[in-house]
Amino acid sequence: MRSCIGNAGDPELPADNEGDAVLADLIGAFDDGARRPCHVVPRVPRAVAWARVSTDAQDAGGLSIPEQLRAIRAYAQGHGIEIAAEFHEVQSAYQHEGRRTEFRRMLDTARSDPQIGTILVHELSRFSRDSRRARALIAELRQAGVQVVSLHDPEMDPSTSIGVYMEAITFAKNEAYSRDISFHARKGCRANIGTRDAETGWCYKNGGDPPVGYKAVNLLRGQRRLNEPIIKQIWLLDDTVVAGRQQYEWVRHCLVELAGNGATAGQICEFCENTGLPPRAGRWTAVGWYHRLRPRCLVQYCGHAIWRPYGGLGPNKSAANWVLVENAHPAMITPQEAMVVAAARRECAARTHSHSRGRVYCADV
Repeated sequence: MRSCIGNAGDPELPADNEGDAVLADLIGAFDDGARRPCHVVPRVPRAVAWARVSTDAQDAGGLSIPEQLRAIRAYAQGHGIEIAAEFHEVQSAYQHEGRRTEFRRMLDTARSDPQIGTILVHELSRFSRDSRRARALIAELRQAGVQVVSLHDPEMDPSTSIGVYMEAITFAKNEAYSRDISFHARKGCRANIGTRDAETGWCYKNGGDPPVGYKAVNLLRGQRRLNEPIIKQIWLLDDTVVAGRQQYEWVRHCLVELAGNGATAGQICEFCENTGLPPRAGRWTAVGWYHRLRPRCLVQYCGHAIWRPYGGLGPNKSAANWVLVENAHPAMITPQEAMVVAAARRECAARTHSHSRGRVYCADV
């Protein structure tokens, strides 16, 4: 029997059978509403596509950017995802994070558009190989409502202990692979820069542009498997004739006759412009000549090769870690002339700092 507590004037409650019928009608009404088709059109999930290779050689080696984007488009089409924008770059995801302008532009797009909830990548190593940076960035994106989805890595749920382990292992594996490649690349570069070409006698280079007054010359030195050519590079004096003299002779004049006698970088720049010497790119600048007159570059003008295994940044940037190879390419000046230029630069810098505070280039006095 149903127990009811109320006032004498309250309306009469329905009997048990009548109450059950009312309850059944209410439940039926809710069921009917749940079964009615919803007229709200579901929003198609949107994403940005990201592709990356470390080098042009990797781009040609089967993991090309077009191939990555093609796979990402196929995945998006199969999962009903609309790709709002595509981004790609040829850049290391470990050593050169500051140069990844396209990567930062992609992240800004994903964060700023509230309709974008996913970043699609071919694999997580294309996103970043630095495990700490990658995990911190992915956590930050999750807070902003954006997830990073890899086509070829296992699906990881960060809310579970297994997911946390799998994410840490995946990024640690990618970083370890990158460090291993870097180690073997440095070992190969160290051996290459000390190897002399049997025909010319000059040492091979590890890439990069030579100083002004030199030209890079590529030499065919055999073939690898699958008939891939072995190309080696050396530096030779630039004998292009400009204004009646060879290019390297003009550069030597700037070093010995001008800088060696106290000319500032700005004055040398003005001389090059007035003489009609063609700059390597854009125009002559005082800052460019400032760097050419620094000791490290003067050593190269003396015919010595310098290779910095760890670049110019980080705890290993000390000159003690550099590799120096004497007589690696034709010398443009003698060591004695380089010492004169260096002494003139120090004197010029002292004059500059006596007129102005702070860091200034020896080009404005």
